[in-house]
Amino acid sequence: MTATSPSRQRPRVDVREVLDRDDLPDDAPAARVVALAPVPVLLAALAMRPLVQGVAWWVSGVVFVALLVVVVLAVRTRPRGVRFVALVATLVLGSCAVALVNGSGPLGWLDQGGALGQTLASIRLNPAPLPQSDAVRLVVTVAIAWVAGASLFLAAVAPTAALAAAPALVILLVPGIITGQAPSTWLVVLTALAFLALLWTSVRPVQRAFPAVVVGAIGLVVAVGLPTLVPLDAGFLSGVTGAIRSPIQPGRPGTLLELGQDLRRPNELEVFRYRSSDGQPQYLKLADLDEFGTGDWVPTVTDASTADTAEQARWAEGVNPRLADRGDVTVQITGLSSNYLPLPSGAMSIESKSTNLDLGQWRWSGSANTVRSTGPATARGATYEAYGASVTANPYLDAVAAAGRLDDDGGRSFRAPSQEQLRIDTTLPDDLPAVIRDTAGRVRAGATSDYEQGRALEQWFRSGLFTYSETAPVEQGYDGDSMDVVARFLQERSGYCVHFASAMAVMARTLGIPSRIAVGYRAGAAREDGQYTVSNRQLHSWPELYIRGAGWVAFEPTPDSDAAAQSQPSASATPSASAATPLPAPGETTAPSASPSATPSASAGADAAGETGGGGASTPWGVLVGLLVALALLAAPSLVRGWRRRRRLAAIATGHQPAATAWRELLDDLADHGLAPDAPPPGDAAAAARTARATYGRLRSSVPASVLPHLRSVVDALDRERYAAAEPADPQALGTAVREARTALDASVSRRQVVWSRLFPPSLLPSADRPPRGRGTRVTAG
Repeated sequence: MTATSPSRQRPRVDVREVLDRDDLPDDAPAARVVALAPVPVLLAALAMRPLVQGVAWWVSGVVFVALLVVVVLAVRTRPRGVRFVALVATLVLGSCAVALVNGSGPLGWLDQGGALGQTLASIRLNPAPLPQSDAVRLVVTVAIAWVAGASLFLAAVAPTAALAAAPALVILLVPGIITGQAPSTWLVVLTALAFLALLWTSVRPVQRAFPAVVVGAIGLVVAVGLPTLVPLDAGFLSGVTGAIRSPIQPGRPGTLLELGQDLRRPNELEVFRYRSSDGQPQYLKLADLDEFGTGDWVPTVTDASTADTAEQARWAEGVNPRLADRGDVTVQITGLSSNYLPLPSGAMSIESKSTNLDLGQWRWSGSANTVRSTGPATARGATYEAYGASVTANPYLDAVAAAGRLDDDGGRSFRAPSQEQLRIDTTLPDDLPAVIRDTAGRVRAGATSDYEQGRALEQWFRSGLFTYSETAPVEQGYDGDSMDVVARFLQERSGYCVHFASAMAVMARTLGIPSRIAVGYRAGAAREDGQYTVSNRQLHSWPELYIRGAGWVAFEPTPDSDAAAQSQPSASATPSASAATPLPAPGETTAPSASPSATPSASAGADAAGETGGGGASTPWGVLVGLLVALALLAAPSLVRGWRRRRRLAAIATGHQPAATAWRELLDDLADHGLAPDAPPPGDAAAAARTARATYGRLRSSVPASVLPHLRSVVDALDRERYAAAEPADPQALGTAVREARTALDASVSRRQVVWSRLFPPSLLPSADRPPRGRGTRVTAG
């Protein structure tokens, strides 16, 4: 019964023959790795939603990428060259097919005169989010597919699955750079989890999955935590350049919240100066926030490619000239970096008075009487004259309304906004807190006309029931402009211009009055020469209500607004040497030098830079900490690898498993120099022979001859250490072999590869190509 039938005997295996074989590994990627490789890219692509309207571009991208995965799965067992050709061919043919579906020529995605050119023009002229035209959808879909294709190349052709998520990082970074807002935490977490899943499925043997997940988890913590230390926006550069960025940027949410942060700056910086035609102070507007359907104030997205350039004069929309005050001003930029020009509320025409302001690169913003850049932001020294008029709630307008004359012409004497625009300006979220609507109903009391209701709201906010505070909302956790913040503000009754303007505008909409929020600057401080200097302390927001017969009327609900706007003593508020050359009034010919390097701008820049540098702002400390963290992360691989090598050399010297430790160090050195041993094919008898000598047999054909003697000596010592304990290895000789092996490896590769092996050693990455570190299994003949 103990005898084994000859027909069932296992064939004997010659161990030496197995160890000496030099089989090529089967590098076919696992199906699960191919399927998971593009998932981090698809998740990261959702971060582009602030850049492009809608989600059709993402859905089409998912379909395209699914096709790529199917094709790669079909050829994954073929040679690498076949996989590569199939991947590229599918990308090219699929891109042509997507172009045809979106009404473009087959190569429209490459043609600057076609869809690609249209998309680039749309990006240049429009703020984010871009309108989702056929051309934009085509280019974004193709871009997602090609980035996902890069991930598939890394996972299925290279194959280095550990780097397959790197393209996803590019997609995560781009929207943040453009909008200044970091991707949402949940999106970063989901992308990171997809990457960890890819690592888990790609790492073999399973015992190496745990360190892979640990590395990935550390990366996840850094990805989520680093933006809190290093904000994506570049506001901290004001301390270097002497210029402060405008709180409103094209396509950037959170405008009013950023305005509040600028108001709380511990240092004051002059941003521009102006002179009015009548010598009176003016409110100058940057832009309007009119969309509130989602519960947050944002500007309406318009297509700038069809808008008139700022060189062209136009009628002010929504401004009744019979009730308006003229607001002609001459403005000179001294420390403001903005994509919007400070203008009177009802601006009609602009004339550049300096060579560094090309109005051909500035366009009127849809129906709003504001101007924004399609090119560079405002430059220091830029000077221009703006002509316009605006309507403000005042005693004269009160008298006209009381006499019933406000709506005499029914809006026939001026250009009224479109019905679609007025619909936008009355839209409210469906889940608006009831306290806002109820409060508005109580405050309007017996007021009947829209103007009277607006005045009732304004006077209620200024009646002494509310207090002005720039810090209370932050300390009590209700800073911002969302509908929940408005509801909380009506209860706390303490805030600054953002809260007063937002609350009044939302309450007006509940009463059926179209409203919007203007973002800009208050009057500024008057100087002896008749100029007004404006600093970041004059940043302001105020509501504008559309009153039939009058147009857009500016209200001021913020109490003590004039006192709040006064400049604080600072270096930038001190008159500079340029006071001897004041700005002319609009229309005067005695203009200052139009050169952008004129004395006024240079002196203003010097003053601003000097003041900002000594302002003691805390933001640079956060940047410094972030830079130190980034440097530490870059240096971490090198430090960890150096620490591991020193620890192993010390273990060898003390005689603690010196041969096994030396072998592990040699394997890591080989991996760092791009010479990691190939794994034997699965199912082959050599797969069972995962001993040091088996690995050495596979290395002989790829390792430089100068390294082989050191490998052989360590393998011989390891055999003696494991199988002939009576003959201990020589620790000193092993340490010498390890050191000389690295010297030989360094000499066999380029200097660039040597530097790379020290800075970013691949041996720290989990890899399925290297066998377990020196842990061989005994193989016996069957």
